[in-house]
Amino acid sequence: MGDARPRQRKFAPRSRQGCLTCRTRRKRCDGQRPECQNCTRLNMECEWQQKRQIVSEPSVSSIESMQMVLDKLSPLKTHVDPWEALPGDEHSEKKHLLRYYIEAMVPSISVATTASSFYTSLYIPMAFQSEGMLDAIMAMSSAQLARRTTDSDRAQHLRDLSAKHQSRCHLFLRDRISPDGRPVKDPYQIIGITMLLVGLEALNGTKSTKWLSQIQCARKVLSTLYLEHNDTDSWEVDSLRRHVTYHDVMASLMIGVAKPEKHSAEVDFSTVFTPESSQTIDPLMGISYYLCSLICRIQYISTSTPAFPHLTQAAFDSLERDIQQWVYDSPLFYPGIDLTHALDLIALAEAYRLAALIQLYRTSDAHKHLIAPLASRTIQFISRIPPGSPAESSMLYPIFLAGAELVSESDITNCFQRLKAIQERNRYENVASVREVLQEVWKPCLNGGQKRDWEEILKDWNWSFTLG
Repeated sequence: MGDARPRQRKFAPRSRQGCLTCRTRRKRCDGQRPECQNCTRLNMECEWQQKRQIVSEPSVSSIESMQMVLDKLSPLKTHVDPWEALPGDEHSEKKHLLRYYIEAMVPSISVATTASSFYTSLYIPMAFQSEGMLDAIMAMSSAQLARRTTDSDRAQHLRDLSAKHQSRCHLFLRDRISPDGRPVKDPYQIIGITMLLVGLEALNGTKSTKWLSQIQCARKVLSTLYLEHNDTDSWEVDSLRRHVTYHDVMASLMIGVAKPEKHSAEVDFSTVFTPESSQTIDPLMGISYYLCSLICRIQYISTSTPAFPHLTQAAFDSLERDIQQWVYDSPLFYPGIDLTHALDLIALAEAYRLAALIQLYRTSDAHKHLIAPLASRTIQFISRIPPGSPAESSMLYPIFLAGAELVSESDITNCFQRLKAIQERNRYENVASVREVLQEVWKPCLNGGQKRDWEEILKDWNWSFTLG
C-alpha cells in the first residue's frame, strides 16, 4: 500500500474547485474568474469545467428557487417549536417536511452548514426530478420529527408516514438495480437514496446488518461508475463519494461482528480513489475526508490469520504511518467558519485520528498496550468540543471506540454523561445502543473485574449498528 500522505502546504485562499489548467498541473488555484493568478502570471489559457447535471433541467433547480416555493406557505408560528403543527393535506405536508429537512434536520446532523453540502445542493434539486429521492427525504424528515413532537398521535402519524415513504424508496431502488447489484439506470439517485436510508437506519436504531448491505450496494454502484463512466471528476460524483466514504467508516468498524453471509468486503473501494487535500468542509466528516478514506482500509488488513503475513504487516505499517502523519487544511480559511467553530472541527479531526489508531491497533496484539492512553487522549479532545456544537453531530465514532477502552472511573462517568446529553439533543436511537453496549463493557470494570470487549458483546447480542 503506497504512501498517500498529502504534502504540507502553505495555506492560501482558494475556490472550492480550481480551474482545469491548475488541476492538470496539480497546482493550488486561487479560484479567481475568468482567469486565475497562476494562468495570468504564466500567460496560460485559463479553462474552467462546465457545470454538469445528473438530471434534466428542473423547473426548480436550486435551493434559492426552492426556498421561494416554500415561502409561499403561511409563515411559521413563533411558538417554542415551529414544527409542532402539521398541515392536514398531503401536498402541504410535503412542503412542511421539505422545509423541516432544510431548516432543521440538515443543520442538526451536519458538523458545518455550507452552501456545498450535498444534503441540500445535490439532494434537493434531485428530489424535484426523482420521486425516489423525494421519498427518501420525506422518510428521514418525518422520522426525526416524530421524535421531537410531544403529541403521541402526531408522532405515530409521522412514524407511519416515514415507513410509507421508506417502502416507496425500496420499490424505486428495486426497479433500478439488477439481481447482481449493478445499476440498470439512475446510478446517482441509487447512491444518494441508499445513503439517506442508511441514515434512517441510524435514526431508528436498527441493530441488524441491513444497513451494511445498503452500504455494500452503494459501494458497488459507485465502483461501477468508475469502470463504466468518464464523469467521475464531477462534483456530483465527489459528493456521493463523500457520503459513501463516511458510512463506509462505520461499516469498517462493524465488519468483525457481521456474519459473513450478510456482509463481505468484495471491493476495496479505498483503492479506487484516494482524495487529495479537501476543497470543502464535509457536512459529516468536516476536515477529515482524507483520514476517513484511510480508516476504510483497516477492514482489509484486520484478519487474524493472513495468507501473506509479511504483506499484511507492511500494509499495517503504511496505514499507521499515514494516519499518524495526516495533515489537514486549516478550517479558518473556509467561508462562514469562525474561530470557535474551526477549533471544534480541529478537535473533532484529532479525535477521529486517535480513534482510527485505536481501531487499527485492535487488530495487532503487539500494539494493544497503546490503546488505553489513546482512549484517554481521545476523550480529552472530545471534551474540548462544547455540548451543542455542530461538531458534536459526528462524535459517535470516536466516543464509542475510546469509551470502550476507558479504565478511569472519572473518564467513564464523563463519557456516559456526554452520550446522554447527545441523545437528548439529536434523538438518534443508535446513541442509545452505544450507551447500552458501553454500560455492559464498563459494568465488570467498575465492580473491580475485567472489562468486556465490545465486539464480544455485539456478537452475543447479535447486534450490528451504525455510528453515523
